[in-house]
Amino acid sequence: MPEGLIASTAVTTFWQTLALVFFPYVWAIKRLGLSLADLGISRQKLGMNTLLGCGLYLIALASFVHCSEGAMMANHAVRKIGMGDASALVVLMGIIAAGTDLTTRGFILLSLARYSHVAFAIFMQNLIWFLGHIHEIRLLTDCMGVVMATVLTLTLGIVGDMIVLRTRNVIGLAIAHFLLNVVLAIYLRNL
Repeated sequence: MPEGLIASTAVTTFWQTLALVFFPYVWAIKRLGLSLADLGISRQKLGMNTLLGCGLYLIALASFVHCSEGAMMANHAVRKIGMGDASALVVLMGIIAAGTDLTTRGFILLSLARYSHVAFAIFMQNLIWFLGHIHEIRLLTDCMGVVMATVLTLTLGIVGDMIVLRTRNVIGLAIAHFLLNVVLAIYLRNL
């Protein structure tokens, strides 16, 4: 890995996006015969999906603001590095956040919902969602406690699933998740 926070985060973001978004989408298209629209990448109900996604991620933003004094917020790298590096870090964090929605909701949820019972698809998406957010749950426990941090994570996962299943679109949710990181970084820089 390269030295430095931004360089190592950029490499991690590239490989994570390639392995967890690009390759699964290519596999689903080639092997399963799904289209990008089948995987939630379309303009279908994009406005509604984005609006609902912003509403959903406002819950996360409110929780993070509530936990401003907690370790996650007080020690966040965005607060401690220069503006240029912080801007680059926020973009990289946003790409990872958007990729999370593309992977868990676009690839896992929508492809499983097509080939299995929707309850199984929701369960599997939330299992992956939960495992992907264990670090955040740990960081929020000093402020919210483990139960509330877990409830927050699962609420965001399940409600996000309902939005995607209703709109058959994941792009708006990915945009909203990216924007959550931008707004949170602006807030952190001004603490």
